Amino acid sequence: MNQLDQADKSDDLEKKASKTKSSESSQACDKLLAEALKGKSEAFKKRVLDFALSCGLSQDDPLFLVLIATGQLEVMLEDAPQTLQLLFKTWNRDLARNLEQVEQVAVERQKVAIDRAAHALIRKAQFAESRKLLTAVFPAGLLLFFILGVGVIMGILMPPWIAGILSGGYTKVQSNTLTWDELEAMKWAISKEGKFARNLIDWNRGYLDNGECVEDAQRLGVILSQYGRKAKSGYCVIWATPSRNRKFVN
Repeated sequence: MNQLDQADKSDDLEKKASKTKSSESSQACDKLLAEALKGKSEAFKKRVLDFALSCGLSQDDPLFLVLIATGQLEVMLEDAPQTLQLLFKTWNRDLARNLEQVEQVAVERQKVAIDRAAHALIRKAQFAESRKLLTAVFPAGLLLFFILGVGVIMGILMPPWIAGILSGGYTKVQSNTLTWDELEAMKWAISKEGKFARNLIDWNRGYLDNGECVEDAQRLGVILSQYGRKAKSGYCVIWATPSRNRKFVN
């Protein structure tokens, strides 16, 4: 009896140990399965489990994890074309946007370069025109300045008598600033009328001053009239020609 009891106890211990190992193995498999499918969606996990179970393996089989990994890889390969296509579309869109930005930058740089080149050409043309104008005007301006300078120097250094000879007469009087009335009087004095008036004064000098011409008009009975009216005084008889042209009674 004692031997039978010991045999039964030994069987019970072995069963308990087997159950413990099976439980530990199941927990390890569950842990590895959870780690393998970590971060995946429920639909993805279902597809992987369906693939592994379709091979006739249970979760306790060590090969199950290998098939899980294989199934995961297969699912990834099935999803890869769509992922790659999406990645390609995204990359193509980004590339097109980047190329457009690069093209815009290149166009703007070309505009800036063209603008700078145009301004440089304009400045060069303006500089050339300025040099040409300066080359043409500078000699004339220099000549004019030289002539004016010579005129000023000659006007300062020229003696009054030389100035009088060059102007048509001789004068010892230094010219000063004249008023408009004085200028008009000078113009009249050198005119034909002014010269004739000066001749009349010269031809009758000493005859007009003392009033003798008035007495002669009264003595001769000369009567002048203006606008139909006879004058009683205010007139006289004067010489109208120089002495060399006068004729006298013998």
